[in-house]
Amino acid sequence: MHQSYRSFLSLGVLFLALALASHCCADPGSYQIVWYDDMEGDVSGWSHEDLTVGVQGSKFHIDTYLAFEDPLHETDYSWWCGNFDYDSDGGYGNGWIQVLNLPPVVVSQTTVENISWGAIKARYRESDEGERPSGVRDERPVACPMLTFAFRHDSEPGYDYTCLEAESLGVFVDLRYGCYDGTSNGWQDYGPYSFALWQYDDPLMLRFRFISDGVWSDEDGLYDSDGGAFHVDNLKVYDYYNGTIYFFDDVQDGSLCSPGVQDAGGDYWHLVDRKCQAYSDPHSWWCGDDADTSLIPPNLKNALYSPVITFAGGIDGPCTLHMAIHAEVPMVDADHWTEWVIVDGLAYQTGAWWGDELDCDGWFGLSLKGFDLSPLTPASSVQVMIVFHTTDNGCGPGAAGGAGIFVDDCWLGATVYTRNDMGELGTENLAAGQERLGALRRRRHSSLSIPASPYRKF
Repeated sequence: MHQSYRSFLSLGVLFLALALASHCCADPGSYQIVWYDDMEGDVSGWSHEDLTVGVQGSKFHIDTYLAFEDPLHETDYSWWCGNFDYDSDGGYGNGWIQVLNLPPVVVSQTTVENISWGAIKARYRESDEGERPSGVRDERPVACPMLTFAFRHDSEPGYDYTCLEAESLGVFVDLRYGCYDGTSNGWQDYGPYSFALWQYDDPLMLRFRFISDGVWSDEDGLYDSDGGAFHVDNLKVYDYYNGTIYFFDDVQDGSLCSPGVQDAGGDYWHLVDRKCQAYSDPHSWWCGDDADTSLIPPNLKNALYSPVITFAGGIDGPCTLHMAIHAEVPMVDADHWTEWVIVDGLAYQTGAWWGDELDCDGWFGLSLKGFDLSPLTPASSVQVMIVFHTTDNGCGPGAAGGAGIFVDDCWLGATVYTRNDMGELGTENLAAGQERLGALRRRRHSSLSIPASPYRKF
């Protein structure tokens, strides 16, 4: 179901392409480079932002839809991370980072020990010299909190998932090996088979966190979930020894839990001066922290925008957008970047990618060959957007020791019917840009010939 090479074309693009299939240009124009930027001049037209800053809103909410059936209540309610924005049976969107927090749970007045399961079993020892009845445990004051709950989920296997996390020494870590993805085939209830919590902080800090990547969800129709992404109900923290219930939430009369979104990841796009990673020396855009060039910070969703390229009389027919991208994004988890074009204010995602150049001087051949924007013409403006996503453990290092993606020379070739209105968007005039592009093609011929195999498209 999931392909290693995932071409993406939105329904809007497809509809527009079909509508323009019979379109012919009234007058023959000239195909030329209408915009060129090598990042060596004025880059004030470029911009960037952190997309994790409160733009999604919380998707976890209490709902009756597909709720867990509770025989004690006439109407059932459960926590659901999903909505009906994309289809009638409920689902989720691309690029979600959603959190459901349990309140702090105090489990004992005494210190919670790091204790093995063997030690726990030893507390249920046999009688010794008749002093203790068989099967009665040692009454030493040690708490062994456990967590249990009921759940259902449906999200793209391997890429969109919900993690159960607990705080340990002030840092949230996965509570179970692997997260919930794919389909649960309806509701599942752990019942007495639960998660031991004695090794985590007291008070306990627990949360569910759902993450989806840049494509394949109900939003774009490439993955049609059944009421995705995640439901949860009957959350209980209790003591393994004596059954003491420290926390219980059946989501019937409101809830003690609280929804939230991922904390802001920060905005890390900036110009760097690294000749090896630059396509045209020495400057290029990089999304990362200069304090550690081998690891990109975790939980990023950082967008880089080109200037808006405007045309006085519009463009029509052949139109190709090129950009030089160098990547050191190892294919070990879901770190990736998405590429977008914004035509006349409407954004179209052209693909989601990850891959490692294996050295510091490789460049992405497909980007250099260009994206065909002809199905989106006629148009009066074009803009590029690159969004870099990292997972909980950050990104990197790649085989060459670096990490992340670098964006350098960008240019647009198009058939122009009247004089292009460049304004102050270009850093070089058109003639100089065309001449420099020819020189770069001659100098970088070997780089242009790099096969696309190191990269994978979602």
